[in-house]
Amino acid sequence: MSGDSDADRMDCTLLGTGDITGVPAPFRDLDDAGASARRRRCGLLVETDAATLLFDAPPDFRDGVRDRGVRSVDATFLTHWHHDHVGGIDDIAMVADRVGDRLYRTETASERFSREKPYLDDAFDERTLEHGVPVQVGDATVTPIPVAHDRPAFDTVAFRVETGDASVVYAPDFGTWCPDRPGGDRYRDADLAILEATSVVSPDLLDELDTTDAPVADAAAHRTVLVHVNEHHLERDTATLAADVADRGYELGADFETYTI
Repeated sequence: MSGDSDADRMDCTLLGTGDITGVPAPFRDLDDAGASARRRRCGLLVETDAATLLFDAPPDFRDGVRDRGVRSVDATFLTHWHHDHVGGIDDIAMVADRVGDRLYRTETASERFSREKPYLDDAFDERTLEHGVPVQVGDATVTPIPVAHDRPAFDTVAFRVETGDASVVYAPDFGTWCPDRPGGDRYRDADLAILEATSVVSPDLLDELDTTDAPVADAAAHRTVLVHVNEHHLERDTATLAADVADRGYELGADFETYTI
């Protein structure tokens, strides 16, 4: 982990904060979007004293990893099998034997992987995630949390990462929580929550929600950063979006920003 090494610390770096197209969208530029900077597809890098973990493998993941100076990972975790979260999996597969081949994914993601990318069979040490069942990697405990997003076609999970007393929840693409499912209540009271912004900035897109920012507010994190944002689609510039979320006590994420907890 870069910087001073203190017990129970995590460095959490946003590898991307955009939605499925990223920002700017194809055939558009930043001025068209009213965006102050590029937004790559969502991913997260977590560095602890004894583990380096990659959450999601978006098409643009290499930019943030290179910016951070990371040369290998101990494990990669996938939230679900959508292009903006797994579009970089081929790139990782090509170097997995040198930089880390342990891949955690749900059973449905595994099925899609085998169906869509049979040429990558045996590229990874594949391991299946079970809702609420923790995985230990070095000094980090990673718990998959079921969330509502394109069920039942895709089994989508969020993640809670803990080391000592430090905790982060990562849910970059979801409609709401599933507290009645195994492990479904593990999203609350983290030091840092990195969550999809839609329920806050455009709740009309999520018909199942009764309250504007219910899932984000319900997480009750000490600090909340919102991602999965596209200024062009929302027809609001970056400054306006940042002010909107700040009024609710949250922060708008930016690519390559690092949070130490």
